[in-house]
Amino acid sequence: MSTTSSNSLNSLLKMADALTGVKVLEVSRVLLSAANVIDKEIALRNLLTDGGRSPSARSKLATELFGAELPKEALAILGQAVESRWAFASELVDALEKAGYRAMFALAESESVLDRVEDEIFKFARVVAQNGQLQMALTNPAQSSTAKAGLVKNLLGNNAHPYTLEVLSHVASNLRGRRTDRVFEEVADLAAARRERLRAKLRVAIGLDDTQRTRLSNALTKIYNKPIHLDEVIDTTVMGGIEVRIADDVIDGTIAGRLRQARHRVAG
Repeated sequence: MSTTSSNSLNSLLKMADALTGVKVLEVSRVLLSAANVIDKEIALRNLLTDGGRSPSARSKLATELFGAELPKEALAILGQAVESRWAFASELVDALEKAGYRAMFALAESESVLDRVEDEIFKFARVVAQNGQLQMALTNPAQSSTAKAGLVKNLLGNNAHPYTLEVLSHVASNLRGRRTDRVFEEVADLAAARRERLRAKLRVAIGLDDTQRTRLSNALTKIYNKPIHLDEVIDTTVMGGIEVRIADDVIDGTIAGRLRQARHRVAG
């Protein structure tokens, strides 16, 4: 994402983070619904991101199309989104979607359930990453969006929090060609970022004990200057050691990784 688009996205996320009151859930749903409409209507998406139209004209168009009777908080975020600059028109859809998720996470935090929702989303992302049949089902073009949302609800049942179900169902229904496992992880990262912390995805052959987790968490916190939440995945293929992935950074200290490096050096 370009610097301009990144700045535009951050502005929207700050607005979503600041939401309070009884209408936050409605605001979240309005933003996700708007993202759906704009994604499906290419002509509308182009109009709302047309640099030849003034920002106020684009905002006025959005208000007319989506209804002035919507919560003022939703209209404010929607207006800011279409007034902002995006390198690609598709980024407007992604940004509204992320703002909708963050609004949901703001509500979850106000109800003291954000930890639960965040963990449930990440665990589902891990299930998707490790299940090829589930990936095929979620990306099957013959399956409707409703069917994919239903699949998520059937898998999670009544065990997951309602906010988790709503977010994951929306993600499953709107993959837009993106990698399934990565999309779900990105949503978990959005929840973590709500509290200005990062998620570190660990791949290990044997689970870490409490002392090791504390030592690793403290070391990563010093490096990134933010609290770090560790998500551990047992993967015997790493053979030993540990791989740490934080956003786009990867620290590969696994035996399998060292063997790959050795083979590359020999081959080179």
